[in-house]
Amino acid sequence: MNSLNPSRTVLSNGLSIITTTRAGSPLAASTLIYRAGSLHEPEGKTGLAHLMEHMMFRGTARFPEGAIDEVTARFGGWNNALTTADYTAYYFVVPESAWQTPLEIEADRMANCPLGGESFETERRVALEEHRMAADDPEYLLDEAVDDVAYTVHPYRNPVIGRRESIEALAVDDLRAFHDDLYVPSNATLVVAGPRTHAEVVDVVESQFGGIHSRDARAPLPSVEPEQHEVRRARVETDHATPRLTLAYHVPAAEHPHSAALELLVTVLAAGRSSVLYGRLVRDRKIATEVSATRLLQKDPGLFWITISLHPGSSLDEAEGALLELLRELGDTGISESQVETARRLVAADTMLARETVLGATSTLGLWDSLASLEYGEEFERSLFKRDGVALTEVLTRYLRPERRTSGWLVTPE
Repeated sequence: MNSLNPSRTVLSNGLSIITTTRAGSPLAASTLIYRAGSLHEPEGKTGLAHLMEHMMFRGTARFPEGAIDEVTARFGGWNNALTTADYTAYYFVVPESAWQTPLEIEADRMANCPLGGESFETERRVALEEHRMAADDPEYLLDEAVDDVAYTVHPYRNPVIGRRESIEALAVDDLRAFHDDLYVPSNATLVVAGPRTHAEVVDVVESQFGGIHSRDARAPLPSVEPEQHEVRRARVETDHATPRLTLAYHVPAAEHPHSAALELLVTVLAAGRSSVLYGRLVRDRKIATEVSATRLLQKDPGLFWITISLHPGSSLDEAEGALLELLRELGDTGISESQVETARRLVAADTMLARETVLGATSTLGLWDSLASLEYGEEFERSLFKRDGVALTEVLTRYLRPERRTSGWLVTPE
């Protein structure tokens, strides 16, 4: 984070502007993040955040339908968007000479996005088709089933794309209320990376966004997931997939003292062929053909996932027993300093690559500004190089406890 040297200005209407200057860069990137993800959807209105993302590409009077992509392509650039549980991000990469155009587009659709009429029905049909395609993916179904069981009250249990029955029931008024409550300057951060100075960017952003009226954004209803003290199980049957095992454990939010150690633990367990899980389950015992570990950085406490695809001839019972045994042994013997050092090198390389491009720089800054703060993002990265084997062993034994797991099985019918 320090190498990005970010600068921040907040406009009078509450819009945050963050810049990182890349002198001589031929490209510029902008990422506009709204703190408006599935976490912020009213109860029973799942899919609103994702549908809102679709509607933001429907065009305005100034940039009619299709014009956003057309204008971007004319400059040789590209754009896209991403909806998560915690936020929705819209991003552009364009030649430096066209750096102002994405800002004009973003300001226009923030203020003038049409939300009703045929556009709404068209995008709802698209969202339902995306849901249908996801429902044909056995791995997606397993992840959804695990979330459903692991969470009992927190909105993270809801799929970001929404549930079919909810999408079908959404009305235009639901979308308008979501937009009016959350798509406001005070609930957004604009991050720009390129050769322009902070002062230059602020002047242009002020001219484009300064006149947009703002209000206090609606905060999500507070939701605290109760501690899990028993094993929970989810089972998905399908004829069209390799048997698969997922274990999920509740872990703290991104802004937590154990966050960096958990990030390193992911790497120790499953990053590459030198990882602990690969060595034991794939190479030595030939129980699995693939292994992975994942822990999303999120605003609220989330899940730490371990997933393995079974080797032909292995059973899910055997695989789960072997995985639990390995985690227990690792907790008893401790994670070695050589394992931690390897993890540090891999994480450092990923961190450097993530910010090497102008888009990577805006994404990194936008992520930490949305989840915690730029200052915490810097502290998190420093902590990655301070955590040792003792710290990683502590988070493993504290959070990856066998009695607090959610076990998901993807099975083929007998």
